[in-house]
Amino acid sequence: MDTGAAAGVSFVIPVFNKRPFVAGMVAGLAGQHGDFPREFIFIDDGSTDGSGDLIGELTRASPDVRLIRQPNRGPSIATNVGIAAARYPLIKPVDADDILLPHATALLSRAMARHPDAALAFGAVESVAAPAAALSRRLDEDAAAGASAFAFDALPSLLRNCSLGPSACLLRADAVRRAGGCDERVFIQDYSLFLRLAAAGPFVRVDTAAALQPEAAPGRLNDGGPQVLHDLNLALYHFLSEHRVASAQAREAVRRGIARAWHWARRREGRGFCNPMLWPLLRAAAVPGVQLGLLRQSCAAFTLSRPVRLTAG
Repeated sequence: MDTGAAAGVSFVIPVFNKRPFVAGMVAGLAGQHGDFPREFIFIDDGSTDGSGDLIGELTRASPDVRLIRQPNRGPSIATNVGIAAARYPLIKPVDADDILLPHATALLSRAMARHPDAALAFGAVESVAAPAAALSRRLDEDAAAGASAFAFDALPSLLRNCSLGPSACLLRADAVRRAGGCDERVFIQDYSLFLRLAAAGPFVRVDTAAALQPEAAPGRLNDGGPQVLHDLNLALYHFLSEHRVASAQAREAVRRGIARAWHWARRREGRGFCNPMLWPLLRAAAVPGVQLGLLRQSCAAFTLSRPVRLTAG
């Protein structure tokens, strides 16, 4: 047996009002290839559409399933609840509207086994119009065959931008806990967690798809609105406030964060160079000692005409 594939995996799935996607998501979890111990931890984060009830029905006969119900507190807190409940050395986060491809967990587990210092392994996510149909066509596809993997320092690229999604990733549980899990001061969970893990160890990139995501998913936080961008800047602010980062990298990260806010205000709010808040921030972004305060202030640009959700912790 492959020692990597034998490591136990805790699947952590926060769920909020994802009923149309639950059946496909559960099918993807049930179809994971590999001879490894596993458990499935669903956190129903106050769903009002029956998502939790449907999960309970579909997994009733599975002894390795736990369904935790709580009032709606947001994905960062919900994910941390799942992390705290996880029993195995590897944690597989899954977005509730995504479908894992059959090879995903075993493939990422083997990559982690080959790189024991890695905090996270990840593959790609494919966007598809109908994930369930796409999955049925790929059940027999051995996409893991010949996939290459390499380890690298992910922090420099993550400070510039985040292109990872939870469903593509496998996490080392002890690294997650040492890093403090998701930052519960930030509503969306993934960027703060990825930054913290990148500071803890290298990431391993696996050159194949690990999950499918729908091209359109009503209620998705990444809907083109301000929530994701606001939380990128807020997570970056807290991370830079609490971690030592090379000064040049920190300055560039702050500059990019403030530029995100300025571009949002200019394109979505009709405010540009004359914006009394953002243009001075851009000019001052390289001044030593003031960058973090400016980054924190820039978060307000994403709340000018549409509210963003904050954590209810």
